[in-house]
Amino acid sequence: MADTHIAVLSSKGQIVIPKDIRDALGLREGAKLEVALEGHRVVLRTISEEYPDWRSLQGAFGPADQTTSEILAEGRREEFEKERRLLEHLSD
Repeated sequence: MADTHIAVLSSKGQIVIPKDIRDALGLREGAKLEVALEGHRVVLRTISEEYPDWRSLQGAFGPADQTTSEILAEGRREEFEKERRLLEHLSD
């Protein structure tokens, strides 16, 4: 079982992440952490500057004018059309 620590919540809502955990994760001052509520647990996840959270990429390629389902359907139509042309060519 992993070592556990008790952190005390300050009046400003802050906690200290124990040094051995910071060291194990390579956390330094200014490191960004995602804070999530999962059921009755608070979960902290490191956010890499090299590989940011996917949500930070929203809109990076311009406005989204299609849903994921529409994009996949379009890809399936294109593949179907390629196969149809290939079969047509082979039957000539």
